Amino acid sequence: MNAGYLTQLLFLAAGLLLARPALAQYEAEESRGPRPGLSLGGHAAYYRANDAGGGDLMQGAQVRYHLTRRWALEAAAGFLREEAGGAKVDVVPLQFSALIYLMPHGYTVAPYILGGVGWYYTHIYLPEAGSEFRFGPHAGAGVEYFLNTAWSADVSARYLWAEDIRPADAAHPLGRTLSGKGYLLELAVNYSF
Repeated sequence: MNAGYLTQLLFLAAGLLLARPALAQYEAEESRGPRPGLSLGGHAAYYRANDAGGGDLMQGAQVRYHLTRRWALEAAAGFLREEAGGAKVDVVPLQFSALIYLMPHGYTVAPYILGGVGWYYTHIYLPEAGSEFRFGPHAGAGVEYFLNTAWSADVSARYLWAEDIRPADAAHPLGRTLSGKGYLLELAVNYSF
């Protein structure tokens, strides 16, 4: 074997050995699934209170901070307008949740469970308009589908235990107590940084 070929072979082997960690890092970055960092997104949701004859559509946005590949924190806000007893009721939910992903990293589909608390700013449009903050916990589950390393879509279901809206008297235009308990079905799209 010629010394020139041996030198080229050694340089090639050294280059491959040096490139191996960079290649492994590139492959890790290209794998799908939850990974530490920030994601932002929008959502559409269907909310139905326990005592309601039907549900209402809501839209909003969320930010998630993935602490690890399994744990994430989420802050979400939305807007909902309900019609009740001839009165309009606007609700702005502010929810804070902890998410636990159940599958190991690298899967395209990642189911999760969640739990947290919410504050529900409620404004009732009446001759004597009133506003209040209601509080309550929530819990649920969902599944996130990773389209690539940046984009994902998810669907979740949450049950809410918010405080009820209680009219002061029977002559109140709402006419009855409105339940703050119900379920929320949500579709979301997220972009990870």
